[in-house]
Parts: sequence; structure tokens; C-alpha cells
Amino acid sequence: MRTDRLITRRRLLRAAAGAAAVLPLSRLVYAQSLKPVKFTLPWVAEGSNLYTFVAKGMGFWEKHGLDVTIARGSGSVASAQAIGSAQFDFGLSAPPAAILQSVKGLSLMALATCGYDATMGIGVLNDSPIKTPKDLEGKQLGSTVTSGEFPFLPAFADRAGFDFSKVTINQVDNKVRNRLLSEKKVDAISGFASSAMPEYVATGVPAHFMLYSEYGIPNYGNTLFTQPERVEKEPELCAAVVAGLLEGLRATLLDPAEAMNVFFKQIPELMLAAQAKEQTRVGTGIMTFVSARDTLKSQGMGYIDAKDYEAMTDLVMKYIAKPDDKRPAVDSMMTNKFTGGIKFTEAELATAMKNCAEFRAYVT
Repeated sequence: MRTDRLITRRRLLRAAAGAAAVLPLSRLVYAQSLKPVKFTLPWVAEGSNLYTFVAKGMGFWEKHGLDVTIARGSGSVASAQAIGSAQFDFGLSAPPAAILQSVKGLSLMALATCGYDATMGIGVLNDSPIKTPKDLEGKQLGSTVTSGEFPFLPAFADRAGFDFSKVTINQVDNKVRNRLLSEKKVDAISGFASSAMPEYVATGVPAHFMLYSEYGIPNYGNTLFTQPERVEKEPELCAAVVAGLLEGLRATLLDPAEAMNVFFKQIPELMLAAQAKEQTRVGTGIMTFVSARDTLKSQGMGYIDAKDYEAMTDLVMKYIAKPDDKRPAVDSMMTNKFTGGIKFTEAELATAMKNCAEFRAYVT
């Protein structure tokens, strides 16, 4: 088994190296040392962002001339603010949070997406009488008003065809929200499946999420951002960061078990926490589910659909922005200049889809 893992790792490294060769401006050359890069996560180190540690731990960033320091985050809004104000050179955030900062005048540029669904939605127990969104009427919903999915609940109600005024909202702290559902103190919760379901599965709580995206509400997951000025002034650096990150994501999608090994070697203290390995496994599986789409084969890894970004901007302007806020142009907030260099084969996409098959039941 140990030999098999080593062979798998070597195979992934060789494959990623070959794929990276076609990325535009993907390699930086520094005379004596690696280029230091400050990178922030949108949240704590977990399965949903594990591939960043694979990019670092398997040397993908290093081979592009980068020494990347990864910092934990405290939410997508905070990470978007920190990236936009150049406290970090690059980082991950959810597009709605970044779009809102651009609306407020703190510009960010999306360089590549790592997931085509943030898994915003409604969580219910498997034995709940709530089988469709319409069944939420007359029920109690546990929600955290500062959570990213909360502002879009009215949009979800409109698209899913239920009367939002007939749902009782219990405003709760995010630290207790998940527990309220498992203890049946609320009928459902709003939140992110990628955060809630790893905990539920690891502790034996049978639950699943009804996703906003199933009702025509686009909401991309973790996306790589930097400042627009950096794209203009340091395109080679941007290309190198994108290339290393996507190579780490590719390795994770194709061999999540090995990716977890790399992850825990860098953060061994996580193994001390109860259920840490299972939570990470489920989080990685859900991340694979939202990343393994046909786009990886047709357009290449990281590709951002401008129409989707336009639709996400529509949602931000309607449900979060102030009436007198100015709408930013989509081409000032995203670019595909650095994506498309790594394309999955039919077999590779099939492997990624197989790796996430177990986790579909949690988000459908």
C-alpha cells in the first residue's frame, strides 16, 4: 500500500508538471530564492480548501518559484477585505463577498474558481417531513444573519416557489446553529453544506441539504482573488499562483486519500481533534463534487463563466447592495487570462466523479 501511494504521488506530480507546461506565463525565475507570497484562506484549514496545502506540500507552488505562506481566515467577507486591501497577495473567497467589496469600492479580481457551487442551501434531517422547499412554510428555520447564504433566502424562496413570510426565522449564533438541527430544536437550518455536513456525518447525524443552485441560483465556491493592479503589473506572478493552485486541486480530485495525507503532514495538530479525519474526508468529498464538472474537460480548470458572474452580481445588487450603489462591470472583477491550461481527459473526469459519488446524497 505504501509503495502504491508513492507511485500514485509520482504519477500525479508528473501529470501536473506536463499540464502546467501549457499554462500561459506560468513559470517565474528568481535568481537566488523563491518569491514569498502571502495567501489567505476564507476559513480554517479543512476539506473544502485542502488543495491549497496540497499545492504547497507537493511542491507545485515551489516549482513555479513561489514560497507561499498560508494563513487561516475568518469568513469570506473578511478574506475578501484582506485581499482587496493587499494585506494578502492572494487568497480564496466566495464571489458574492468579493463582488460586494467591489461594489463598495475595494476592487478585487477573480483569477480562477475552484468550485462551481458554494453549497448554500437548507439543511434538514433525513427523517424530516420537509421534502421540498415548499414544506418550509409553517416551519422554524435556524439561521445566522451574518452567514453568506442568509441574504439570498428570499431569492431561494422566489425560485423554489414558497412563501418566505410563512417561515419563522430563529436568529442564532453560527456556533450553535448546526447543533439546533441535530437536537431537533428547529425544523431546518440555512447554511453551507460544505461546512455543516462533515460535522453531521462524522457524528452520525443523518441529514442532507437542498441547494440554492438546484433552483437556478448560481453561487460559485472558493475562488482565487487578488488586486486588479497586481494582474496588470505582475501577470507572471498571477499565472504562477494560479498554476500551482490548480495543480494542487487536480491532484486532490484524482487522489483525495493521498491529498489528505499531504494535508495532515502539514497540520498534524488537526489529527488530535475528535472525528477530524472523517470530517476532512467528507469535506474533501463535497469539494470534489462541486469541482468535478464537465467544464474541467471543455474549458479547463479554473474557468469562470462570465454569465454566471453576471448573475451573481445581479443577486448582490438586488439583495445586499444599497439602492444607490454603483454596479461594477463584470470584466473589471474577473478574468480567464490564467485559466484553461489544465484540461481533464474523459478518464480523469470519470475518476473525479467516482471519487465524489458517495457524497452526492448529502447535497441533493
